[in-house]
Amino acid sequence: MKKIVLFISLCLLATVGSAQVIFYVQAPSPNEGNYDFTFADFMAADWSVPDMDDPANSILSEMVLIDDGSGLDDPTACSAAENDLTGKIAVVYRGSCEFGSKALACQNAGAIGCIIINNLGGAPVAMGGGADGAAVNIPVVMISNIDGALLRAEINTGASEVFIGSKNGLYANDIGFTAADHFRAQSFGNLSQLSQDASEFEMEVGTWVRNYGSNDQTNVTLTVTVGLEGSDIYFETSDPIGTLPSGDSVFVPLPTFSQDSYGNGYYHVDYEVEADAIDESDYDNIRTADFVMGDDLFSMSALDIVDSKPVNNTNQFNGTTDNLYSCLFFQDPNASRIGVQGMNFSAGTSQNPDATSLDGQLFEIYVYEWLDEWEDLNDPGFALASLNDVADAEYIYTENLQSENVYVPLEEPMLLEDDQKYLFCVQIYGTDIYPGYDTKTDYNWNVETYAMPTSPLYLSGAWYALGFGTDRNPSLSIQMFNAEELNLVELIILIKLI
Repeated sequence: MKKIVLFISLCLLATVGSAQVIFYVQAPSPNEGNYDFTFADFMAADWSVPDMDDPANSILSEMVLIDDGSGLDDPTACSAAENDLTGKIAVVYRGSCEFGSKALACQNAGAIGCIIINNLGGAPVAMGGGADGAAVNIPVVMISNIDGALLRAEINTGASEVFIGSKNGLYANDIGFTAADHFRAQSFGNLSQLSQDASEFEMEVGTWVRNYGSNDQTNVTLTVTVGLEGSDIYFETSDPIGTLPSGDSVFVPLPTFSQDSYGNGYYHVDYEVEADAIDESDYDNIRTADFVMGDDLFSMSALDIVDSKPVNNTNQFNGTTDNLYSCLFFQDPNASRIGVQGMNFSAGTSQNPDATSLDGQLFEIYVYEWLDEWEDLNDPGFALASLNDVADAEYIYTENLQSENVYVPLEEPMLLEDDQKYLFCVQIYGTDIYPGYDTKTDYNWNVETYAMPTSPLYLSGAWYALGFGTDRNPSLSIQMFNAEELNLVELIILIKLI
């Protein structure tokens, strides 16, 4: 086994975006929710777009696909629109011409905004205005190729509305919170072997509540429920907050969720805030913080409720390095109860200017002992400087499984040790290969409270303890098993040898 010694330069690799400006698909869409996006910068010399931090510039309308006369299923708006987009938010695809030219074609057809769907794997990117950007005076945003594909059926029919902009002060009565504001379980996929009672597993409950509206709000309450198999096993409501001033926020705690024992299954966790006044923009009054309890999967990303595969919302753009490690941190005082037999992951490739296939691409998986001694991220001695490879395997794609989950067994199953720090990593080669990430599960408040790493990343010669951010978790799950199962196999082999 090899031992690698590397260094950490930062705790977080920042991603493009703004916490104040949101892209939200409205109910009753089945895909309702916030989406990751970038937007044209009004401060840039090559754009004349509005300042999206100003709520007066927010837009809300139907998404409509442009018809640019090309006959393409994924129109790029590199020529004038042939359909009337008056009052709509036009949707186009990246490719073939400058971003400013696309946006101007939408604006000339009457659109009040332009959504550009990335044709590359990975997160949306920053956009330059080019030659026509200075003539564009509507908001211009980009979403990922995966999110674009998810929303495409609705876009085709113009059936869904999207809000783009800042909510601060936009409505008189508007409270809510973000996915970054509340506690959740410290991992999405949890092991029942390590969660036998309240002393081994519990979830702190609480959230920041924000008053986005221009009016003060009275009698604000937080209600949290935890459900399993259709039954509520936790239901708590906070005491009313007498007054929450406009533009202010408050942290509302509730009793810790714990059980004498935990059944396996999908735990539905719902946060909901209310006040005396009727909320004029209530889509962010309810948030989920679900988790799974089971015998065999550890993950930070969400697990699909049907097939338990790690969710992939985006293939995160690489583009700067031909050697990337996407990892999960794991440590438990009772880890010797379990072993590791493999990992599940997903990836995608660049599709621009020409499609790149995953077929034939090499990936490697590793289990590392993290040998540096530290207590948390605030420890002056915190370091990611010494990793010891204790198990590994390789996988070569035999077909082009874009964004699809694959399973890779270790060369030999291994048992874990109590309280040992581990990194479970997938190594990716090539600037055109993009690891899968879940962008909907945010551990921000957990990290703020417990100061522990989540999904470390090695990129461009440096380690980042929080990877691409607390809201970007690798689409990885670790296949576990009961330690007794391996011990039993070894005992049988020993008896046969004797």
